[in-house]
Amino acid sequence: MTVTHPSTADSVESPAGRRRGAEVARVLVALALAWLVPLAAHPLRLDALLPLLVLAGTMAIQRGATGLVDRFVVACAQLFGAACVFGLGTTLWPGHLHPTLVTGVALSVLVIIAGATGRMRFDVRHLRKIRRPADILLAVAVAGVSLVALVPYAARDLGGRLGLPLAGEDIARHYLLYDAIGRTGGYLFMRPSALRPYVPDEELNGIANYPQGLHFAYAVLGRFVSSTTGDISADAAVDVMMWLLIGTFLLLALAVLWAVRRLAGPGTSPARLLPVLLLAGAWLVLGDPVTVLSRGYPNELAGLACAAVLTAIVVRPLTRVGEQTATVALLLVGLSFSYPLFLPFGGLAALWWIRRARLWRFWWGWLTAALVALVAAVGPLTAATASSGSQLLLNGTARVVDRPATVGLLVLAVVAVLVRRGLRAPSHRAALFALAVAAGMAGGLGLYQTVTLGHPVYYFDKLLHLLIVVCLCALGGLVRFAPGLGVALRVAVALPIVAALAVAGGEWHTAPVAPGVKLALGKDRGSPEAARDALLMTRMFPGGGAVSVDLMGSPWRNWSATLGAAALQHNYRYFPAWSGLLYPGAAGRASTMDDLDRLVRESPVPVRFFVHDPEASLLVVDGSNPRRPNVKPGQPLPVAFGDPAAPTNVAAARALAAKYPTKVQVVYATPANP
Repeated sequence: MTVTHPSTADSVESPAGRRRGAEVARVLVALALAWLVPLAAHPLRLDALLPLLVLAGTMAIQRGATGLVDRFVVACAQLFGAACVFGLGTTLWPGHLHPTLVTGVALSVLVIIAGATGRMRFDVRHLRKIRRPADILLAVAVAGVSLVALVPYAARDLGGRLGLPLAGEDIARHYLLYDAIGRTGGYLFMRPSALRPYVPDEELNGIANYPQGLHFAYAVLGRFVSSTTGDISADAAVDVMMWLLIGTFLLLALAVLWAVRRLAGPGTSPARLLPVLLLAGAWLVLGDPVTVLSRGYPNELAGLACAAVLTAIVVRPLTRVGEQTATVALLLVGLSFSYPLFLPFGGLAALWWIRRARLWRFWWGWLTAALVALVAAVGPLTAATASSGSQLLLNGTARVVDRPATVGLLVLAVVAVLVRRGLRAPSHRAALFALAVAAGMAGGLGLYQTVTLGHPVYYFDKLLHLLIVVCLCALGGLVRFAPGLGVALRVAVALPIVAALAVAGGEWHTAPVAPGVKLALGKDRGSPEAARDALLMTRMFPGGGAVSVDLMGSPWRNWSATLGAAALQHNYRYFPAWSGLLYPGAAGRASTMDDLDRLVRESPVPVRFFVHDPEASLLVVDGSNPRRPNVKPGQPLPVAFGDPAAPTNVAAARALAAKYPTKVQVVYATPANP
């Protein structure tokens, strides 16, 4: 009989204990590295690489998504929703948006999740799935769409890029939010007083409570870029935002094409998938989705991307219930914090999956639902605070959606779901439900607006954008159509649809060439002259000590440039008073020299008038009976838009400078594009 001394038995560690000890050691080392790496990167000005490190870490701990593309899309979706939640805490802590602090927290959370779920080791066998033919075809399709979308922006200078959305005016307020969040370090709806120096009092509530999840994400990424380049000028900030806007569209394109491939099924051959990706990709860069980019609606792009990913994983869920639940929850948060108009679609789609997964059987399912409902309520509640009772009836500057093309796409999507007894598959029933919800929301709002106003307006087109994205996702079912057709015949069937989409656009598909073709050919220019004027005024006078008023050129150019400069110079607070005088549309007024004098006299800050063209004019002699040039509808307004008997812009600016020498400055600028 062998007797073992107690101290000897205690000193012999079991294999399981050694594995636990090694696992704890790995977690501790990883936690240390989570802070040491960003601490080392900051003095080396490598902060711009840190978001990629966080993304790679998020991809590494995925288990419910297979393949590199799957992991990338799911990780992006999860990180956006997590960033929206992260912003709630960031707003309150003293470090705000410092890259080291943000990265350290993000990597620490990833390490803790990996340690708690036993995912500290990355199985290299997962990399074998990267070479799947369908994934390679998807990567090629995304690269093609990215190339087509990027060329019109890469070929333009900063003024040309900014000029595209500046014609729609909303981009100025998006920049204002992005810039103010970067300066103050958090959500403005949590402390609207931080926004007060930048906006007029009457607009404070509306702007401070606008959904800000994407602006927060942009501000965080912008801080990483500025820490690397060392450039914090307004030019650099707006350039970063423009490229982030373009990147958001590319992520939307990736999300839609990935959803197409996912809904097509795991066993789909590249030959069957190719024409469907061709059709979906062409619709993205030629049709209405690209107008969301060119008109400058970053929040809507993010909301559409979240809706596409949500549609894909509701139709074909991830293989791990826990990851599926977390991803659905974060996507709902992302919808809430970016574009709450799409949240009802997301909620109903999530309920379909919850019913299918019987999530109510688990206590943590109820807890997750309660937490998601609490956090996701932030977006609608703040939006309601910022909105009027008739918000859904307001008009806007969005391009009107091509009605016939959208109906045709809906028919194709329904056929894709129903073809070859498709409803026998749970995934196709889920896809049909998503289509019905998106179509029902658009149809219901359109009917309400028609009854109230006589015709559909702005938000109806926004819901049509959602319907288009869901329909494009559902096209994955077309791979089941005519299984005997070869790849050449399948492409031959898709090409006429692409051609029909490319040759016309507009509300009734009657305007020559599609919106994306106009963008690629340079026919859709926006207002690059105004953007360059705004950048010029900001470079000459970066500070916000005076309001800059553009009187250099034609009316629309002057108005848009003054708006852009107000945002870039942090003077938007003083813009509304000048908007009415400069605005040449139906909502503007014909102003006299007395009106201009009054604005200068009542301005709380000095006024800088920028002048260049001696023929430029906007004033009239009699505001109630203005004499202005007759301009046919759709034609550009002339530089000499004012009454010939009234002072020109140069003469008016000089007269006011002589009258108010300490308050008015006349700047004889030389714009890049006179």
